[in-house]
Amino acid sequence: MKIICVAEDFESSMKSLSLAEEFPNIIPFIGIHPWNVEEVSRSELENVIQLVEKRDDIRGLGEVGLDGKMKKTYEKQMGVFKRFCALASEYDLPMNIHARAAWREVLEILRKYDVERAIIHWFSGPTELLDEIALSGYFITINPAVRIQERHRRVLEESSMEIILTESDGPYSYRGLNLRPDMIKDLVKYIAEVKGMREEVVEERIASNFRKLIG
Repeated sequence: MKIICVAEDFESSMKSLSLAEEFPNIIPFIGIHPWNVEEVSRSELENVIQLVEKRDDIRGLGEVGLDGKMKKTYEKQMGVFKRFCALASEYDLPMNIHARAAWREVLEILRKYDVERAIIHWFSGPTELLDEIALSGYFITINPAVRIQERHRRVLEESSMEIILTESDGPYSYRGLNLRPDMIKDLVKYIAEVKGMREEVVEERIASNFRKLIG
């Protein structure tokens, strides 16, 4: 199993890189989560950015993005997110994006900065954006919460397999569901059932999408 290990601040960015050195199936992403921008100092932000500029083992940026429900920090979130988009464009890195209640804004910024590869993770936004995401060459992720979150299930039903990736988003607890990477096999089976496809076909489609994302 290949696992993208995302980060949420400088400390977890360093941990992601350290795990990738120890385990060859770990693909390290670094970044600052929009939930954390209020606590993150300017120097910490610059330290994360310098990792991209100084190291050659960074495979992607994330989890970064915007959270429209956090109005107090939205302006600062926007500034940080744009910095990471500029980095992704300059260094040709994929991004893992948090976009809760800011789906369209995130999509517009990604395209403005010419970001070529991105995941809109745990997409539960407007399904009318799915075609735009596909046309932009981006992906969405489906995670085990699809069994209990109606909006996420509707996204799965209406999404093309051409844009679907799987994620655990773990360790994270959602409505009592403790999300973990070992849930992915069962998730693939569920996706196959919803899509009316053979499980092995879904696996190969997801693997192909993954290769396109990582490059």
